[in-house]
Amino acid sequence: MQLARISHASLEARAAAYLEGKVVDLQAAHARAEGRPDPLYAGLAGLLAAGADALARTEELARGALAAGEGRDLEEADLLAPTAPRVFLGLGYNYKELAVHQGAPFNAHPEPFALLPGCAVGHGHPIRVPRVIEKIDFEAELGVVIGRTARRVRAGEALAYVGGYTAVNDFTAKIIPRPPESGSVTVPLKAVDTFGPMGPTLIPAAEVPDPQGLTLLCRVNGEEKQRFPTGDMVHTVAEVIEFITARITLNPGDVIATGTSVGIGIIKKPPEFLAEGDVVETQIEGYPVLRNRIEWEKD
Repeated sequence: MQLARISHASLEARAAAYLEGKVVDLQAAHARAEGRPDPLYAGLAGLLAAGADALARTEELARGALAAGEGRDLEEADLLAPTAPRVFLGLGYNYKELAVHQGAPFNAHPEPFALLPGCAVGHGHPIRVPRVIEKIDFEAELGVVIGRTARRVRAGEALAYVGGYTAVNDFTAKIIPRPPESGSVTVPLKAVDTFGPMGPTLIPAAEVPDPQGLTLLCRVNGEEKQRFPTGDMVHTVAEVIEFITARITLNPGDVIATGTSVGIGIIKKPPEFLAEGDVVETQIEGYPVLRNRIEWEKD
């Protein structure tokens, strides 16, 4: 079972389960089974924080609803980002192949930067590019979703604080020529509204015993642009969590996008950028595809 977050006719967000190719509205399923809604299914952060027993009960509920014919196809559901993070962080140059390609030394420690909650949108949501931005690039990334409040966590224990994983695309505005120092421009280039889509589902951490054993893909208009293993990270998911939580408390639903590798448009010769109407697909191999269309703001 995977998890998702869906919108409802009442405009509220709800937790959903994804299994056997169908999306099940958990709030609706619980109301039908028990005669009342359950606050646990108001979103995914609380469900993740409730732990393994709650997830097991949730799967039982979802399977019962599926047997009763309550499931919908993935493309029929109005999918939000799996979580609404209060803390949304990205990482720079966290893949060895990209660093080698760029002639950069491996980072001595993770290099996090801040995204903003408004970056987080879901599957099928357009990426709305502001008129002030001329060039935009894609960056497929593994998103780590926190499941328990994490502070001063050691790497050896860090994966126990992960609620799950999801595909993220860290869309980035680009400036040519590239500025020699990126720190002062990170927010206006990366923290733009809608520039951090994620999903379409969240893979519970129990299904991914080793997050360094995954493969990430990115396609533009059906053409594969990126395919790389998470085992190539300079700093592993566990090491990144240790570094960040030594300084920043992470809570259920917070997200770390763990960096990208080669294949991005900016490093090609000549550089390739996204255009109006391009459809970008981001995927953790073996799991559902996150799909978003590029749209520039109109006058």
